[in-house]
Amino acid sequence: MKKHNTTVIDYAKKDVLKIKHSVKSEEFKKFLLRLSKKNLLNFNHFGVITKKNVEEILNNEIKRKDKIKYFSYFQNHLIAYSFLTKFEKPTKRHNSILGMIIVDEWQRKGFGIKICSHMIKHAWQKKYEKIWLTVFLDNAAAIKLYKKCGFEVEGVFLDDEKFRGVKRNVISMAIFRNSKDTAKRRNKIIKKLRV
Repeated sequence: MKKHNTTVIDYAKKDVLKIKHSVKSEEFKKFLLRLSKKNLLNFNHFGVITKKNVEEILNNEIKRKDKIKYFSYFQNHLIAYSFLTKFEKPTKRHNSILGMIIVDEWQRKGFGIKICSHMIKHAWQKKYEKIWLTVFLDNAAAIKLYKKCGFEVEGVFLDDEKFRGVKRNVISMAIFRNSKDTAKRRNKIIKKLRV
């Protein structure tokens, strides 16, 4: 993987971020195969992962140049994969999309907030002005995590995704580098639309 597109966060020491710039493909493959069906249902970026398609998913993800990739380790275990997707469209290059997945056994231990906070800080250093994400309405833990990191709800997409015959509502959330009055501005626009 290219050095400038990959960040490894090592939580070997409590509350100390140790940044590296490489991850072994075999480690990433094992990580992907460890993801539970529930985890993949809430983070369906990859769809269904099987032993037959994991190599293709891995190679496609590693080759993507539109992403800054983050690999988070704790006690020498790859516990999370996250990314900031860069937009090609010139009018949207000031924005990025955040995605994050943590292996089940490492969820609800405070790593999500640490990883998300690190990514936000990195995005601001990269001069992004807005970070955007989507999350399923029924994924209350993720919504709570993103709100703790400063994300605000921007909109709701009803029946936006359909997986195995089940429709799911999606919430869009965003955080701004200069977040002055974003809620006030948003409410003003919504009020105008209701007229």
